Amino acid sequence: MWVKCHHVGKGLALVLWLLVMPGLAQADRARGQLLYVPVYSEVPYGDKRFTLNLTATLSVRNLDQKTSITLRRVEYFSSAGSLVRSYLKQAAVLKPMASTEFIVRESDRSGGISASFLVEWETEASALPPFVEAVMVNSTYNQGIAFNSPARVIEERP
Repeated sequence: MWVKCHHVGKGLALVLWLLVMPGLAQADRARGQLLYVPVYSEVPYGDKRFTLNLTATLSVRNLDQKTSITLRRVEYFSSAGSLVRSYLKQAAVLKPMASTEFIVRESDRSGGISASFLVEWETEASALPPFVEAVMVNSTYNQGIAFNSPARVIEERP
């Protein structure tokens, strides 16, 4: 990340950036969050009478290099807001820089077009929040579609 400074030399800009960054990294730390992730397991196309089924992969990546995080809840909800399934039978620990994924198969239409995930994580010491997103993919008839959907924080534990 470089900021163009017309009146300040690059060396001074770098020093200022290094002084500010540790404070920004500290401010971004948390002890837990509840995250909402929109998921599309099918999308309408053409004249909207047809839908294309997608494989949806929820990816959870621990960005912290020193602190493990604990996944308390990974739940999949339908378009109507009903719980379809819980992916965790018990809490799961994600070590520093580790990742995990949860998959909704292409043939699974139980969530409907506008399904979602709730992901709850926590840790005893504050940590960088994980990077959480859903990636939806389909490749049919030598054509492909792929897109992602980022998580949104709906609760935070500072």
